Amino acid sequence: MRKLLLGIIMAAAGLVAAGCSTGSDLSPVDDKLPTSTTSVIPTSTIITDPILDPTETLEPTPSPEPVLAAPPLKGICNGPDGAMTILVVGTDSRWASYLYGMADSIMIMRVDFVSGEVALMGIPRGLWVEIPDVEEDNGRTHGKITQAYFFGTEGMGYYSGDGYGAGLLAETLRHNYGVEIDRYIVVNMKAFSDIIDLIGGIKIYNPYPLYSYQEIEPKFEIGGYFFSGNDALMYARYRDPRNSLDRIDRQAIVVEAVYEQAFSLSTIPKIPKIIGICKDNILTDLSLVEISQLACVAARTDLDQVVFTRIPKDLLYIPDWESSPWVEHDPGSVAKVLNDFIEGIYPEQ
Repeated sequence: MRKLLLGIIMAAAGLVAAGCSTGSDLSPVDDKLPTSTTSVIPTSTIITDPILDPTETLEPTPSPEPVLAAPPLKGICNGPDGAMTILVVGTDSRWASYLYGMADSIMIMRVDFVSGEVALMGIPRGLWVEIPDVEEDNGRTHGKITQAYFFGTEGMGYYSGDGYGAGLLAETLRHNYGVEIDRYIVVNMKAFSDIIDLIGGIKIYNPYPLYSYQEIEPKFEIGGYFFSGNDALMYARYRDPRNSLDRIDRQAIVVEAVYEQAFSLSTIPKIPKIIGICKDNILTDLSLVEISQLACVAARTDLDQVVFTRIPKDLLYIPDWESSPWVEHDPGSVAKVLNDFIEGIYPEQ
C-alpha cells in the first residue's frame, strides 16, 4: 500500500507552479538538511450442454485444442514492453473542481518498464506554442502552453476531444513537438496541500536565495526549511523575477521531498486518508492495473535513481512582447529535447 501511495504521489506532486505567494514568514533552519533518497476484469461464463434427443446417436467429438496462456509481458511489473509517458498537470484551482483552471505546473513523467528508470521533465508554463483545435471557437491560434489547458477545460468548452484540459494540453505537445503522451494526471492545489499536511510536512533544502518583485532582501535564504502544505505550495509557485525558469527546479525539490516523506514509517497510518484525498481531487485516465504497475516500479526505485530535468535555459528567451512568453531561439530545439527525453536521453543541466 505504501508503494501504491508512492506511485500516486510521485506523479501528483508535480502540481506546484508559478504565480502565488502567501504571508508566511519563514526562516531557514541550520545547514543543509539530509535527504534520502483501463483494464477489464473478465466475468465468469457458464456453459451448458445442449439438450439432446434421446433417439439420437452420439458421435464422438474430437479433443479440443489446448488453450495456451497468453505470453507474459516483457516489461517489469507486468508492464508494457517499453516506456510509458504521463502528463502531470498542476492546476491553479484552489477548490476541488476542474471546471476551469490554468496549468500552472507541467511535467512529463517517463517510466521505463524495461530498465525500471523513472524521469520527470519540467516544462515552463510560459512556453509559446500553437494551440490546435480552438481557432474557430475563439480566433486564437497561439498562446502560452498553460492556456492550452485552460481552453480545453470543460467550463471553457472549446475542446471536443477526450480529457478536457489535459487532453488539449497533450494534443498541443503533439502538435508542436511531435511528443506522444500515453496518460495524464491532474491535481489541484487543495489536494497537493492537503496531502503534504497529512504526511506531516516536508523537509527541503533551498540552494539559492529567492527574491520578490518589491523586496531587496531575499524571501528565502539559502538553507533548510520545514514546510507545511501551504508553505510548500507557496515555495514551489514563487515568482522570482531574476529567473522565473528556476520555478521548475523548485518543483523538483518539492517532488523529491514528498517522495522521501512517503517512505517514512509515520506515513503508514495515514494511507487511508491520503487515498481518500487522491480519489476525490485527482483526475487521471490511468487504470487500476496501470496504477498498480507504476506502484510496483516505484517500489523498486530509490529516490537517487529518479531523474529530474527540464528544458535547458539557453534554448529559450523572452521577447519584447506584452505577455512575456518563453520562445525558442532555434525552432525545433525544444522538440529535440522532448523527443530525446521520450527515448530516455536527458539534457545536461
